Formats: sequence, structure tokens, C-alpha cells
Amino acid sequence: MNLFTFLVSSMLILGGSPAEDLEPVSNAHVLIHGFTVEKVFGSENEANAPDTRCIVYKDNEIYVAFKSNEKGEYVFNLPIGQKYELVFGGPDFVNKKVVLDARGCMPKKKEGHIVEMDMSLFRPVDGIDYSDMENPVVRWYFNQNERNIVPDFDVVDAMWRTVEKLYKKSEKTALK
Repeated sequence: MNLFTFLVSSMLILGGSPAEDLEPVSNAHVLIHGFTVEKVFGSENEANAPDTRCIVYKDNEIYVAFKSNEKGEYVFNLPIGQKYELVFGGPDFVNKKVVLDARGCMPKKKEGHIVEMDMSLFRPVDGIDYSDMENPVVRWYFNQNERNIVPDFDVVDAMWRTVEKLYKKSEKTALK
């Protein structure tokens, strides 16, 4: 599976996944659930990435920070009506940024909003410039027509090539 396929499949809205029993705190919240996995250089395999850091920023300040559990799983709630920046990775990985714009969200009757967002990460390699990763790999927004939070696939399309190129360059350098 290439990085683009994984990235897109990782950002699908929850539906019939292992998180079906999870619920937002209230109908005015977005429940974010997913797994962090490590793309291993020289292998098609991916490994769980336990204790991976996630920092959520609101108004350019840290709103909350935590780590994934021993399986690489994370789950948290964010109130609607705000714009957030989520940074996954920490010092051991090339960090990936996600923007969640929940400002236009309407509270959903009873169930609230749920977003499934797995994050595939890889380790940095000395000598590689990762400054392009300061851009978000995806932006989520409230789509009025669908009445749900959806990914902006234009952003995904723009970033997948960058991520794939950096991964391949890192892998080639790491395996020398």
C-alpha cells in the first residue's frame, strides 16, 4: 500500500470501525479516534506507534497534549465552534499537522460528531529537510450539505506527493 492510499484511507469518516462503541461527550463535541502507526523503512509493514505524542492547539496555544496508548490508539473530544491544529509525532517522528475547523459545526442531535483519523508516521533521517511538513496533511471542515465534518481532499491531494517524496528520500538515505 502506498502512502497516498494509506493517508486517504486513514482519514475516512468513522463508519463500522472498531470505534463504533465510542461516543462524543455531548452533541456539541467532536470525538477524534484513531491509531498512530510507524511506516518502517525497507518494509511494507507498519508497526503500532505507542506513546506517540499529540498536541492540540487552539488560538496558537496548547489546548491539550497527550500520548497514544500501548497499541498506538488515541481518543479525545473537542468542543465544536473552534478551529484546532493537531500535531502528531513528537521527537521520534516526522510530525504531521492536521487542521480541524469546527467553527461552522452544528450540534448533531443525540450523537455528536465522530472523526476517524489514523496517522501513519515515519522517523526523521539526518540531512533531510522536513520543513514542508509544517503544512497540514489534511484539513477537516464542517460541510453544510453533508451536515458532517469532512476532509478537504484538495489539501490531501496537494500534500500526499510531498509526504511520499519525503518518505522515499528518507528511506533511501536511511538504508544506505
